Amino acid sequence: MSPVVLRGERVSLRPFREGELDRVLEIHRGWSSDDEIDDRVDRARVRERIMSSGSWTDGPAGLVLAIEVDGRLVGEMQARGGRAQLLPPGVYELGIELYELEDRRKGIGTAAVKQMARYLFEEEAARRVQVSTDIENVGMRGVCERAGFRFEGHLRGYAEAAGGPRDSSIYGMTRDDYEDLRATWT
Repeated sequence: MSPVVLRGERVSLRPFREGELDRVLEIHRGWSSDDEIDDRVDRARVRERIMSSGSWTDGPAGLVLAIEVDGRLVGEMQARGGRAQLLPPGVYELGIELYELEDRRKGIGTAAVKQMARYLFEEEAARRVQVSTDIENVGMRGVCERAGFRFEGHLRGYAEAAGGPRDSSIYGMTRDDYEDLRATWT
């Protein structure tokens, strides 16, 4: 099976390249405080995730793709569902990380979310795609809304964080929603 590559007008989603391992490790280590144990910074695990990117895996990340803009790695996108997730058949959940603040608020996240949603509905027979994010993550909530996902509510105490449980907002898009929106997506 060939790797998943999604090319858009400005934003491409593609497998990571082996030479990007150090950059990804640097980014993830920058997100962790010194006293925090974060398994994302384990070199072997990150390397395994990078080497398996572009293909569906049975691991918790499902499908991992690099986000590229103008030939530059700017983030990563995950689609969880189907193969080894605890989601009903046909339901997928997205995750996205833009590494640098300067790449945010430029439409990159919205374009990446639309590309992944289109792929899931058209190639993976999704019946629903959803996104959950911290209730205070105004940027990601805006990405969901601009991409056409509907706000469905708050999940109280949903996410674990250093300061204790955090509330999340959940957004969803059904196949019918997608069919209504896809002609308007560029």
